[in-house]
Amino acid sequence: MAMQKHFHVRDCHQRSITALGFHTARREFLTGFEDGMIKWWDLDSGRLSQSAAEHSGMVTKILYWTETKLVFSSSNDGTLIVWTSGAVVLDKIRLGSPIYSIAINLRRHLLVCGFKKHLSIYPLDEQKTCGHVINIKKCSSDYQHTDIVSCIVSLDSQIYTVGYDRKFLIFDTYQTPDKICLRVVHSNLRAHEAGITHLLLVRERESTRFLTGSFDRTVGVWSQDGQLIQRLQQFTGEITGMCYVPYLKTVWITSGNGHPLVLDPRSGDIISNFLDTFQSGDDSPQIKRLACLPETSHVIGSTRNQVIMWKYQKAGCVTILHAKHPLECLSYTGKKLLLLFIGDSNGIVDKWKRNDLSPFTYSKESYDMEDSRPERRGLRCLLQKQMTELIRRPQSRMQRPGTAGILRKGIIFNNQRPLTSQTKSCGYTKSLFSDEMDMLVMATECGDIYLWEFDDSVSGPFQEEDDEQHRLKIPMTGNSPILEESGGLINKHLAGFTCKKVLAGHVKAVTSLIVVGKGNGYSTVYLLSGGWDRRLCVWDLLTCTLIETFSRPEMDHWDEQKETACDGVIMDMCFCPKRKEFAYSSSDGNIYIRQFGAVSSEMILVNILRGHEAEVTSVVWHNLKDKWITGSEDGTIRIWSEEGALCERVLHTKGVVMCICIDQMNGCIAAGVHDTIRVYDPDTLLQVQCNVGHTDLIRCIVHIPEMKQYASVSWDRTVRLWKAYYKANQYGSKA
Repeated sequence: MAMQKHFHVRDCHQRSITALGFHTARREFLTGFEDGMIKWWDLDSGRLSQSAAEHSGMVTKILYWTETKLVFSSSNDGTLIVWTSGAVVLDKIRLGSPIYSIAINLRRHLLVCGFKKHLSIYPLDEQKTCGHVINIKKCSSDYQHTDIVSCIVSLDSQIYTVGYDRKFLIFDTYQTPDKICLRVVHSNLRAHEAGITHLLLVRERESTRFLTGSFDRTVGVWSQDGQLIQRLQQFTGEITGMCYVPYLKTVWITSGNGHPLVLDPRSGDIISNFLDTFQSGDDSPQIKRLACLPETSHVIGSTRNQVIMWKYQKAGCVTILHAKHPLECLSYTGKKLLLLFIGDSNGIVDKWKRNDLSPFTYSKESYDMEDSRPERRGLRCLLQKQMTELIRRPQSRMQRPGTAGILRKGIIFNNQRPLTSQTKSCGYTKSLFSDEMDMLVMATECGDIYLWEFDDSVSGPFQEEDDEQHRLKIPMTGNSPILEESGGLINKHLAGFTCKKVLAGHVKAVTSLIVVGKGNGYSTVYLLSGGWDRRLCVWDLLTCTLIETFSRPEMDHWDEQKETACDGVIMDMCFCPKRKEFAYSSSDGNIYIRQFGAVSSEMILVNILRGHEAEVTSVVWHNLKDKWITGSEDGTIRIWSEEGALCERVLHTKGVVMCICIDQMNGCIAAGVHDTIRVYDPDTLLQVQCNVGHTDLIRCIVHIPEMKQYASVSWDRTVRLWKAYYKANQYGSKA
């Protein structure tokens, strides 16, 4: 969800705010006060534009009539005032009793007013042919309520009301030759254990529901015919405010907390912890009331005498996931289920699964490499003498001597990070998921490569989703998936996850991984790894064996440089399926392109790309443009020709490029520049989107086309998901 604080107005008035409203046509919001004052404020700037004091008592409700652009205000002084533009009074109607709630029924062209112990309806007359905007003489009333009618909602020809008498009533309206009458079609005399304060309509394409809030600290979810669907009890205080944000399909609720709680009405889950809106941690005053302007997706909240405005931001963070340690790498699979795999600096793998009933919430399972006892494969495990001290990866790249580039020269985002615990754990540096092998490959800072697989011992063979007779049933309890066996088959993607093997071939941190599978025309699945030891290792993932450690064929005698693939440490690597080539970037500022092969003699050097002035942190193949794309600490992104020899264009990002991802739908270049994601059009190189929210360096970005989102991880210990940039004609539609 991308709702962000827009502005904060303090000290609106000496008396308390008692009502909120909007004037959509003038882009204004209104506040009503305890002393009868009403103020108009600019929706974009929060500046006061008008004020008027026509009521002599507390303003109870403010209602905007869209068709006529009129505003109704009611008060406990028994008056109803109709306002035109510029805070001009069009009509002032004295109804004789305190008015506590108002609503408009568009189907019957009625104004509905709630009083103490009764409900009244008045035909609307915007031309004032009867003398007022409402026809008082044709009023019709009902006396089913026995206390204050606190809230009214109109839907089609029906009227829904709740009150302090705990009743939830549904009225149908019908017309006689003389007047329009009310008839009760549903009556719940004890919808809550205490007075009901709010009634909210949640109308979506698939369903229509009503939510009620009460002094009993619960929220009731009701069907359109008034049947209880669910009762939510996770609130710490009485319900003081509710509003529905249609654009995001979420409900905001205030119940004595500093921040509103956000509810997903489809699942009934409180999703505030998964949203960036209220993650600031500031000591905000307690929000009492809420109102939403559906046309502009503004949400306004009020305290005693302050107003806070939130506004929908298209480029804001949709979902935020929290981790305990700084995050380094990210990969995902959408083959059977959508799963995210996160590796952190402390050796923890988090497997996140998006919950079926809510697009905002995720369930998490964590796995520690220290808890696994995998079988070790590779050259290092054959050595009799173990290394006395592993070359640990420094806490930050600024501490790495000789290869820190521009970051070492003062651009320090990471200086507030706490020191990592002095344990034997070894952090992850790179990850990828092989759909062909159904395997997660995780590289570490100590040179090992961990192979994580789903545990087949607790699951049967996977049943394809199109088999209706054996489809998995996954009911949700909170945020945790519960496995149910159906026809003896269990989806192994929801079962165990274990590290069965470790590939030990490097002596320093492994920073880059690529998988070349049978889909590329090979007889097996190859894994190519590179890292700080400047070595390239070729593995067979089917047998988990080391096939080859790259050595320079031009050196026929032993030399310490014989097994080094470049002059600097290897930073990143990418495979080009079209040309059967792979490129790896280095801290020496160059990118090396070689033909792919299982043995050194086949890894012929095709090109060396020169042009960057600092470490080349990222290299990717743009399969829609057939270009190599590289990013560097020198603050540039370079686009190279297909053959790789010529730098065709240079994009200046005005910041250190930490990682690059290619949007698979429209070909845009998404780059992690410091703590910001900048999305560039590949044709014009213009920035088309900017995602701000991370507070430390972004370490990895992936595009998830199944969700139309970007996912990013950062040293700030968060995973953030963003709406992917949408090009108007990317799906073949007209621009």
